[in-house]
Amino acid sequence: MASISVQLEIFKREEIALQVQSREEKGKGAVGRLRRLTGMLPGVLYGHTQAPFCFKAEARVLERALGQGGQNAVFLVGGGDSAAPERAVVREIQYHKVRGDIMHVDLLRVDPEERLRISVPIAAKGVPAGVRTGGGALQQTLTLIEMECVASELPSRLEIDITDLEVGQSIHVRDLLDQEGRIITDPGVTIVSVLAPRLVVAASAETAAEEGAEAQGAEAPAKT
Repeated sequence: MASISVQLEIFKREEIALQVQSREEKGKGAVGRLRRLTGMLPGVLYGHTQAPFCFKAEARVLERALGQGGQNAVFLVGGGDSAAPERAVVREIQYHKVRGDIMHVDLLRVDPEERLRISVPIAAKGVPAGVRTGGGALQQTLTLIEMECVASELPSRLEIDITDLEVGQSIHVRDLLDQEGRIITDPGVTIVSVLAPRLVVAASAETAAEEGAEAQGAEAPAKT
C-alpha cells in the first residue's frame, strides 16, 4: 500500500532547572506529612548504577513544572549529591487515590549520549477534509509512539498535519518513517483514520427502503 504524504513536526524536550534538598524523612507516615507540614514533595533520583538519592522539592514549584510540560521535559536537578546538576526524566508520578494530589515523583538519571527507548505522545493537528466536507468522523487509535533516541535529543511530542485526509484514508506509522527514522513502533500500526459517515449511510438506506416500499404500494392494484 502506498504511503501518504504527511507533514510531521517534532518538538524537542524542554530543559527545566529543579532545585532539591536531601530528604531524611523515610517511611510512609513521615513522607506523607512532608507536604502538609512543610509544603515539600518527596522524590527519588536513581539510575546509572549510582545510589538512589532521596530528595524533596517545593510542592508548588514541582507541580507547576509538571503541569507545564515537565512530564516530557529533561530536569536539571541541582542540590543533590553531585556538584553539577544531573539530567533526569520523569519515570513515575504517584497520585493520591482520592484527591488526585501528587504524592511522590521518581526521576531517572540520563547520560546525554546514551540511547533510550521511550514512548512519545503523538498528536493530530487540523480538521481533515473528510470531516469538514465529507461528513466523516476522525478516529485516532495511537496516542503514543515508541522511539529510540540519544538522551540529549529526546522529543517531547510529535505532531502530524491531518487537514488533507479524506474519508476512507488513514495515516500509518510507516508514513512517518522517511522523515523520522528513530521510530520503532510497528510500521503497520494505524495512527488516525477518517471513517465513513455510517449514520448518514444508514439513514439514506432506510429512506431508500421506505421510498421503495411506497413505490411498490402505489403500483399494486387496488382491492375491490
